[in-house]
Amino acid sequence: MRNIPFISLLLAILHTTSGLLILIFSSWFLAACALLPVNFNYMLPAVIIRALALTRIGAGYGHMWLAHHDLLGRTTWLRSELFNRLKDHILVEKAGDVEKLAAQTEMLSSVWVGWVAHQASAAVLVLLSVSVVTYLTLPGAALMWIMAGLWLVISLWLVYFGLNKAASQAKDEQAFRYQSEHFFAASSLWHLQLNENNQQFRNAPQLSSVWQKQQAVESAGQWGLWLIHGAAIAAIGALFWSNQQDGFGDATAIIVPMLLLSITDWLGRPVGTVAHLGKYRQAAQALKRDDAAPLPPMVKGSPERAIELQDFQAQTMPHGVSVKLPVSGLVVLLGASGCGKSSLMKALAGLVPAQGELLFDGNTVAAGRREGWVYVEQSPRILEATLKMNLNPAEKPMTPEVMTQALAQFGLESLTNPDEWLGQGGRRLSGGESRRLSLARAQLAEPDVWLVDEPFEGLDERNQQLVEAGLLQAAGGNLVIVATHVLPAELTDRAAQIIEM
Repeated sequence: MRNIPFISLLLAILHTTSGLLILIFSSWFLAACALLPVNFNYMLPAVIIRALALTRIGAGYGHMWLAHHDLLGRTTWLRSELFNRLKDHILVEKAGDVEKLAAQTEMLSSVWVGWVAHQASAAVLVLLSVSVVTYLTLPGAALMWIMAGLWLVISLWLVYFGLNKAASQAKDEQAFRYQSEHFFAASSLWHLQLNENNQQFRNAPQLSSVWQKQQAVESAGQWGLWLIHGAAIAAIGALFWSNQQDGFGDATAIIVPMLLLSITDWLGRPVGTVAHLGKYRQAAQALKRDDAAPLPPMVKGSPERAIELQDFQAQTMPHGVSVKLPVSGLVVLLGASGCGKSSLMKALAGLVPAQGELLFDGNTVAAGRREGWVYVEQSPRILEATLKMNLNPAEKPMTPEVMTQALAQFGLESLTNPDEWLGQGGRRLSGGESRRLSLARAQLAEPDVWLVDEPFEGLDERNQQLVEAGLLQAAGGNLVIVATHVLPAELTDRAAQIIEM
């Protein structure tokens, strides 16, 4: 974590401490007013109480401002560090990745304002109260030490209980994410399984186990608080019973009963947030785990005369491919679905492990991603972002006219607003539109080699012709490799090479 927010932490302690001092001083002042003579100086205690009240208000507002400022800054720092770690990596787990990472970073960021400040304040309050009572040798000092010990035991037990429940809750949340993602992905098939009793929805993923564990943690904190409150009431009874013969005899003696009566006010929030440590620890462990798989390193170098494959294949393919390819023009990988076209394209791009040899101008190329080679996948990823961010995720200097031209080249003239939001809460693209948008994005990246996977899938004749024209234009100065089981007539005539898979 970053530096400790000492000023915010000290203001939080000052806020709660001044509140306790107001309680102690006001209790004494009320008793003194009833017992002391008429010439007692009432002004000085009133000024002290007002000064403490102003200190409490000022410290409270200061803590709120600094704590939330630190929270936002810490969240920004954590997420920046996370993004830096994810560079050149791919997240293996797909279920709720963004939501999960957002929740984890928020939990780590809020630990100071949501847990440490409360526990530090509670420790100071307990120490201050027993110290004042002990220093003044008030009746009930032993009872205050017993209450301090009880608070410590309950807090430690709640920490232990919260840690265990948080670990179990994290597993249940992960299972729910996977189950719900699968459940909603199959929504188009629900009508095949529904019956008159809606049995399909009875089998829907449930979050009840997570809620039950959360409720158990909250209930444990509430029971701990009630236990402290009950012990405080018992301590008050014991205090009055033990002093019923001799009486208290001093105005300061009212401090102990007032402290015991208000104990849930100044220890309630700290006890209720003890279990926050469990969630913090789970979030910290989750972010430390390396859930992202590193992508192969980037390999520089480009062919000038020829590209050759010698028994080259992805590890998932049944056999290798041996062929010579030109350095420019259109090459078609033709074959039925499942024959290995996509795997070969990914292997050529260096995105998956490969076997065999890839040679540029007769020289073997090291394994890794090819610099300047762009793989356009069959089901492209469309960001939940603006059209401009989808077209230019690297944020290269680019005019709106250039983006519009790239979209029009692949039949997306209807997308005219660069700031239009795509995805949830905005415009949803069809599969064909997403595929053509990814082609426009590839064109704007200005690659040396295009690896295009099934670009004609789900397109009508007009849009197929537009995609053909765009790919042929790109092949005028670059190598464009198209994997498809649909071969338009014009590609057959103008392809530099057709490879049967």
